[in-house]
Amino acid sequence: MEKEDHLFVYGTLCRRMAHPLSHLLVRNGIFIGKGIFQGKLYDLGRYPGAVPSRKKTDFVSGEIYRLENPKQVFNILDEYEGPRFKRTQVTIFLEEDTRLLCWIYLYTHSTSGRRIIPSGDYVLYRNGP
Repeated sequence: MEKEDHLFVYGTLCRRMAHPLSHLLVRNGIFIGKGIFQGKLYDLGRYPGAVPSRKKTDFVSGEIYRLENPKQVFNILDEYEGPRFKRTQVTIFLEEDTRLLCWIYLYTHSTSGRRIIPSGDYVLYRNGP
């Protein structure tokens, strides 16, 4: 695993979502490719939330960026994500069977009563194919 500052995004910050902060990643990072996190993805209304899972069949699809100015980007994103999400490092699986240590914002509140996104792909869930 590399020790650079990589960020895995799985929701409103993905490129196809056209969120204003997705431009922050374009300006301050390099798109590496798509990746998968072993977790469950929940519909929280205007945005999704990911939580870790031990089940090999649970996964969250997203995008990986190598950040060129991580301190600046994380200052902005930490404030944006607020207290409901915690930034932590996890293993992300790339399509080529490679693993990469990435930062991710994990949902920290209860998922009770929240709808699971079975595909694990928020962009597909919101926008379709």
